[in-house]
Amino acid sequence: MLKRVSLFAGAVVAVVTLAVVFAQDKKEPEKVDVPEMKFDDVKEIAPGVFFRYSSISATDKKVPFGGSNNTWIVFKDYVVVIDANFPKEAEDVMAAIKKTTDKPVKYVFDTHHHGDHAWGNTIWAKAGAKVIGSKDCARLLKTKGPAEWKQEQDKLDGRKDIKANELKLVDEDFAEKLVLDDGTQTVEFHFLGHAHTPGDAVAYLPKQKILCTGDMCVNGAFNYCGHADTASWIKVLEKAEKFDVKLVCPGHGPVAGKDVLAKQRRWFEDLRAAVKKGVDDKKELKDITAGLSFDWYEKWTGVGAKTRDENAEHVYKELTGKIDHSKLGLLTPAADVGAKTE
Repeated sequence: MLKRVSLFAGAVVAVVTLAVVFAQDKKEPEKVDVPEMKFDDVKEIAPGVFFRYSSISATDKKVPFGGSNNTWIVFKDYVVVIDANFPKEAEDVMAAIKKTTDKPVKYVFDTHHHGDHAWGNTIWAKAGAKVIGSKDCARLLKTKGPAEWKQEQDKLDGRKDIKANELKLVDEDFAEKLVLDDGTQTVEFHFLGHAHTPGDAVAYLPKQKILCTGDMCVNGAFNYCGHADTASWIKVLEKAEKFDVKLVCPGHGPVAGKDVLAKQRRWFEDLRAAVKKGVDDKKELKDITAGLSFDWYEKWTGVGAKTRDENAEHVYKELTGKIDHSKLGLLTPAADVGAKTE
């Protein structure tokens, strides 16, 4: 009898212990203060880490496009900049950095090869910085960059900052991971797979729990899918969600908490599911797009899902076999990037 009582008592203790453990596992997520910022504002979002919010709008066409957001990390003797932006905006960011530190910019990291994230390389290089990017970012900037740069230079109304400069490629590339650590600051560059482009990579600050995503994750209706693999993009976001993150510095849109990664993933999950159903029902693309309606997406971005026709068309082409993602960067500049040639 005593033994049975003892076992019962032990069982009670075990149950209580498990209950405590489960209660701890289910504790409320840590509250994070997300800074409110206006366009072109710079804020120190963690000790020695600064974020500049560039102008962009999905609803107001009068808002000038200010290129990508930028983050910089002040190390002991130098500065690391996330995303090069356009040349003109790179100069603006450089001026902003000088207001926060007198240390030189030693490295600039291209999250991917698009002009608003990499064409400013030329300005940073002239100031003595070394350009870092993933292997596929470096490849795409080399194979597609020159023709795209010249195309912009040849436009009568092309960007003056492109006409006045020359394309600068990546100096040092990496396959999966590259780490900068001087004992005071640490930044990890990770390639997680094909997302917004085949060369997408992120910058992770483990001490501050900050993730700089480039256009792998944006905060608003700013996704462009022309170079994307949306099925892979979802998997990349799932990998990103495994990082211990408090703040996300997106490629476009305001700083956010970690939940923006899940929102970005859900957009492509829901979009792919809706387009697939339309394809299975043998509907035309225009009818599929017109029928897109996700209340949560409009609440997040301020625009309806049906307005994101470029995203819907890209997914439609993916699901109907009209895109070969492996061809990206290998076709002639005039060809439809990533599309199969008939």
